[in-house]
Amino acid sequence: MIKRVGNLIPDTFFVAKGSGDSDLEKHAGSYHMALHDAGIADFNIMTYSSVIPGTARLMTLDEIDLPPFGSELKTIMAVSHGFQDEFISAGIVYAWMYRDENFDDKVGGLVCEVSGRYRIEELEARLIRVIKDLHQRTYHKFFMGDLNFVTEGITIEKRYGTAIAALCFMDFQLIEIKR
Repeated sequence: MIKRVGNLIPDTFFVAKGSGDSDLEKHAGSYHMALHDAGIADFNIMTYSSVIPGTARLMTLDEIDLPPFGSELKTIMAVSHGFQDEFISAGIVYAWMYRDENFDDKVGGLVCEVSGRYRIEELEARLIRVIKDLHQRTYHKFFMGDLNFVTEGITIEKRYGTAIAALCFMDFQLIEIKR
């Protein structure tokens, strides 16, 4: 008998951020060092778009067991790359959305990523503009809760530099489809 299953639904997630630089390479250098700084270099990074299921829960690294070395880590990630003497930054803003103004019935979360050559204050201001615009244009029927920021910046001392900010999904619900 063949068992049919639906899409994976992220269940828990944690926040990670880091930066790194390298004289040798961007991807195998500064990007890997940024992943290492964020504590997620041991995984094969997969990227998602920008929504969180309403059932997902934020946890700290102290509350979870990280997956095995070499496994997939699904993320919503902002990444910025640059060169020596530049300041680069990457940031994420996320907010839960609710069906009513009492914030009782959580629908899900909206996440926006921004990266570039922004000072952290500029980055956060841009993240606010981006999430408010996206909410208004796509999810205006829901009420948006408090904004949560994850930001990282670096002044690059070596040839290449990378800054990352990410939401990392730890485990998933798998729904069986009965036909």
